[in-house]
Amino acid sequence: MSLRIIVQRSRLSLQPLRDPSKPPAWDNNDGNNSLDLLTLYSDETPLFSCHAQTVANLEGLDPGVHLVDTVAPGPFQLDFQVVPRLFQCKPNGICNAITLAGDRIGADCTTPTNKARWLLHDWEFPSDSGKPAGQDTRVAWSAGCFVVADLDLRKFNFALITAGAKPGDLIDGILEMEA
Repeated sequence: MSLRIIVQRSRLSLQPLRDPSKPPAWDNNDGNNSLDLLTLYSDETPLFSCHAQTVANLEGLDPGVHLVDTVAPGPFQLDFQVVPRLFQCKPNGICNAITLAGDRIGADCTTPTNKARWLLHDWEFPSDSGKPAGQDTRVAWSAGCFVVADLDLRKFNFALITAGAKPGDLIDGILEMEA
């Protein structure tokens, strides 16, 4: 059994500003949110599919984040169940990929100039936010990560476990742009 992931990105996702004539803001960077489709396959059989935010939409809100931190179309690997750190969920790492800026995301899920990890995680507030566990953000906010709904992440991880994946396994993926 061969596991693989296909992410289909909508061209609209690359336009996260609700109103392009206005500056970045918490109430403007949420346009075209979670339009992309993430599907897990075993051979040619789809095991799970869900919508995802795959474009860095925190530009102008977080000083270290830029749209070009977005994972570029092409191959990537998913490192199954990395250490959560500030996440309350069980995140997965995104590695062996390239960003839109041309930076290589290495095996440790970071770039040489950015030690924040690229992950597949949920919408839940991080553990250091002061919010109670289980509380979600208003929309999927990404600094370059793939962000999915809480239940979708649990189902995705369960599908991987059911298919025999173990923590630390690398699953091949491809990110495609819609035509």
